[in-house]
Amino acid sequence: MDLVERGDEFSIMESMLDSCAAGHGGVLLVSGPVASGKTALLRAFGARATAAGALYLQATASEAESDLPLGVMGQLLLGAGLLGADSRRAARLLGLVADAAQSRRQDAPAVAINEIPELCGIVLEKARESTVVLGIDDVHHADRQSLECLLYLARRLTVSRVLVVLGENSGFLTANTRLRVDLLRLPGCRNIRLGPLQRQGVAEMISGIGEAGRRTRKLVTQLHQLGGGSPLLTRALIEDHRTASAAGGPAVEPGTDLVPGEAFVQAVATALYRSDLATRRTAWALAVAGPEVPLAELVEVLGGTRESLHRSLRALNDAGLLDAGWFRHDAGRAAVLRSMDPADRSRLETRCAQVLHEHGATATVVVQHLMAAGTVDAPWALRTLIEAADRALADDEVDLALACLRVARDSRTDARQALEIRAALTRAGWRVNPSSVAQHLPELFAAALDGRLGTRDADELVGHLLWFGQVERALDVLRAAEQHGASGRPGPGTPHRHDCPRRWMTYAYPGLAASTRACLGDGPEHRTPEHAAPEHAPSRARSPHQRAASLMKAVLDGAHGAAGAGGEVVVRAEQILQSTRLDDGTLTALLVALNSLVLADRLEAAAFWCETLLREAAERHAPMWHALLASAKARVELRTGALAAAEESARAALTLVPADGWGVAAASPLATSVYTLTAMGRFDEAAGRLAVPVPDAAFRTPDGLLYLRARGHYYLAAGRPYAALDDFLTCGDLMTRWGFDLPALVPWRADAAEAHLSLGDTDHARGLAEEQLALVGRSNGWARAASLRALASTLDAGHRPPLLGEAIEILRDRGHRLELSRAIDELARAQRELGKSGQARALARKAQQLAAECGMPVPPARAADARGPHPAEQPWSAGNRRHPDELSNAELRVATLAVRGHTNRQIADKLCITISTVEQHLTRAYRKLDVQRRADLAAKLSPLSGAGERAGPATHDAWDRLHVG
Repeated sequence: MDLVERGDEFSIMESMLDSCAAGHGGVLLVSGPVASGKTALLRAFGARATAAGALYLQATASEAESDLPLGVMGQLLLGAGLLGADSRRAARLLGLVADAAQSRRQDAPAVAINEIPELCGIVLEKARESTVVLGIDDVHHADRQSLECLLYLARRLTVSRVLVVLGENSGFLTANTRLRVDLLRLPGCRNIRLGPLQRQGVAEMISGIGEAGRRTRKLVTQLHQLGGGSPLLTRALIEDHRTASAAGGPAVEPGTDLVPGEAFVQAVATALYRSDLATRRTAWALAVAGPEVPLAELVEVLGGTRESLHRSLRALNDAGLLDAGWFRHDAGRAAVLRSMDPADRSRLETRCAQVLHEHGATATVVVQHLMAAGTVDAPWALRTLIEAADRALADDEVDLALACLRVARDSRTDARQALEIRAALTRAGWRVNPSSVAQHLPELFAAALDGRLGTRDADELVGHLLWFGQVERALDVLRAAEQHGASGRPGPGTPHRHDCPRRWMTYAYPGLAASTRACLGDGPEHRTPEHAAPEHAPSRARSPHQRAASLMKAVLDGAHGAAGAGGEVVVRAEQILQSTRLDDGTLTALLVALNSLVLADRLEAAAFWCETLLREAAERHAPMWHALLASAKARVELRTGALAAAEESARAALTLVPADGWGVAAASPLATSVYTLTAMGRFDEAAGRLAVPVPDAAFRTPDGLLYLRARGHYYLAAGRPYAALDDFLTCGDLMTRWGFDLPALVPWRADAAEAHLSLGDTDHARGLAEEQLALVGRSNGWARAASLRALASTLDAGHRPPLLGEAIEILRDRGHRLELSRAIDELARAQRELGKSGQARALARKAQQLAAECGMPVPPARAADARGPHPAEQPWSAGNRRHPDELSNAELRVATLAVRGHTNRQIADKLCITISTVEQHLTRAYRKLDVQRRADLAAKLSPLSGAGERAGPATHDAWDRLHVG
């Protein structure tokens, strides 16, 4: 057997064997830390003794058998070394002695003096025949009766051929203290102590791995450092290294640190369970408490003495687990924790938490142990968990807050504490995903009706109920709060502690009945001074929600023509954004300010604040904040024409928080995504977004209006103008009934005009466009530009350029590239109809360039001819634009014009492309349609371009039919 760095010790053992064979017996005590190689050394020596002709009797003591009388002597005498009569005699004597020992009183001697010679005589008699070697491993676990026998033998070995070899863990403090004292004073007794492996020994152990050069030196260093010189731990680390190398893992990469694996974990557990109980409990307590806990507190956790703790720490250091009182590697600590029984771990974590709490440790430190314990019953522990959760939430550690609150919830609580914990769970969980805490709302609602909910929790509950569209329940909470005095209306000029739910509902749900709005305090008799005259109210006395409510009122006033309202909106919005820190209580106010900037056409400022707040939300690990701000950013990007970015932001919002967690607010990112995908020509994806369920209550909110508009434009692009018109008119009906007619939010009249034009109803379209233009007045905003473009589409070519020119100027100044590309394309069309082909061509190129920058496949225009009625609601999606499917839009336009008899030059002029491009499109169309000449195109393209179409000069070309309005 290969014994690394144990050659000197083995030589001593061989020398004592030779002396024993010469008639001079003795005792050899081999001591050392746990798992230091004592067992391997004893086994190797046993093989050597047997080879030399000695009778080798061996035994291994066990902690489980330490109370078994003569257990070790039984292993020695009944082993394979004794045969026949000797074996039967030993069995008879052991039985008699064991019976006698069990019948004695507890305080009586373990074995009577006249019984010992009979047992030991068997060994002494065998020594007359040959050399006898008794090998006993883990003698520190030996029973008392066997120890008495060993001492009897040891005193008679100097003139006999008996050698006793004992293996002992040096860290033990047991009844073996007497054995050591009595043995070591005998002249024939020697003690050798095994120390840790040195670097050379570790290098010998890895000689067969195949490492070389610097990698070998680095591996030796790491093995020596992590294994602490313990043969057991070092061998396990080598095994993990070999396993990782065989699997091609990180351990084989040059420069990669050694990674302890499963073999190391098992070796640590073996070392612990071969140690004494005090050492084992010290390792567990140290792993649980962590490196920052002082030794004095660790003594309290263990319930022992300082001396006992120091002894155990020395034993763990000697065993290679610790270095200067702490684990050599995090894997060592993890392995110690894994070795614990779950129930023991829970008790130790609870005790550690209690000691730390009594010594004034912070709540965030104490709760780490309370959470690991699982459940706690002590009142101080429950309060500590709740306080730590509040602190963690304030520090943006949402996961920690939720973990604390879940442990508190599962602990023994009274009804009041359970309600407090449920409200806190709802508050913390909301930042991650509102759907995960919706389960708590019914109980909180019932508590609010009974008056058992505080002001803060009641106001937050109102917001949560509104989020999920439970408006009536939110009203019930407000009425109950007023009745029980938990959330009564504040006095004049007095801000709420957390929110202004009554006033807020009138803006979040503008569709509330007039009687309900009056009940909530929206009438003049209920308005506070700062609401009626916000410009005179002290800003410091008003909460962000109060200022946001005032801001929304200014937005409405601006929509209804109040002088100077537009500038006031921008000023107030930027004041909110500059002076308000992002948190749970201010997020909605910040979103209102962002959307107000969008409605005021301050897109650059809105984009800046979106980016700023998004970075903060990401740094603070709040998925719900991040998702809402990403949705707001998507709306800004849509207005600026960054379609790909808008779709990415909307998709990110719905990825961060799934649609079921958005409640009624799901309408916002879905609306942006549907509109964007439609504008990009990705109709199948837009249809998929429309398949996502939206709560009915969403259509009582402004976000629902955006959703209706986006769906209407999808229908319009898909060739379903009647469905589109229904959505646009529904928008208009809701907005006018609510008194919330904001063309800057949804220009529903311009949208409906476009649908009427697709149906050939120019008169209705013109009336709606003129009505919207009158409503927006002279404001130079996106709504006016959209109104001008809608009105121009209803007029003859000669009357369009002035209106479109003004719209283009507004859109260029405000940064609305998407609408700008459409307006320029309309102007190009008008110039073409007026015979100004040069100007038309230049404008068309500009429109195409802008459309490409925005991400649209072609410049948008009306979905159907404005002068001809739409024959029927036939789907016109991406799947049937081509006939067959392989033709692209550009190829289909060129092929359609070729079928109508246009030459290549005429097609090039009409589509503002080169003749070479026309030829390329035709070549690809011929190949895809499997035709050889133009004459064969007609049959392939019908019914898209039948004979009647080719003959009718007044009919629009394929360019018109393929545009998405």
